[in-house]
Amino acid sequence: MMLRLVVLLAASGVWAGMTQAAGSWIASAPALQVVMADRRMSSAAMLPPSPELARGQVMGRVGWQYQHAGGSEVNAWLCHAGDCVPLPGPRGQTDSLAGMPADTPIYFQFSLQDRRQRAVTLQGLQVIVNHESLQEPVPSNVKFDNRGNRQPREQEHVHSTRQD
Repeated sequence: MMLRLVVLLAASGVWAGMTQAAGSWIASAPALQVVMADRRMSSAAMLPPSPELARGQVMGRVGWQYQHAGGSEVNAWLCHAGDCVPLPGPRGQTDSLAGMPADTPIYFQFSLQDRRQRAVTLQGLQVIVNHESLQEPVPSNVKFDNRGNRQPREQEHVHSTRQD
């Protein structure tokens, strides 16, 4: 019954319109070894699994996670071409990228917290990007310059779900 409904919606063109209203995409990056405190290491860029999925959409809340060896603390950021958002822990959510085009490549950056610290391998690098149609209003505190780069934020909403 459910399959018949999906086929019917797809055939009528309704399904395509429904998928463009809102949704999410998940992307992962390969493990990364962080070796320095004074130089950030960048992960591979993370993009939607298909360009059509996020075309004409803007980001909403973005969730992230990464894993590292216990007892090894790192500085972490979630970045796009124009800015980086500091991350308070290995798991959480942020509204700081809200309003950015949903097909914008994003990536992690990491550095060691202490110069005396040994190299740390980070794995399980993943983002979940919620997106919505451009017709949805962008929050009033979100501003971008003429190149699509986010301007300094008045308020930043970053939530960590740290599990120690």
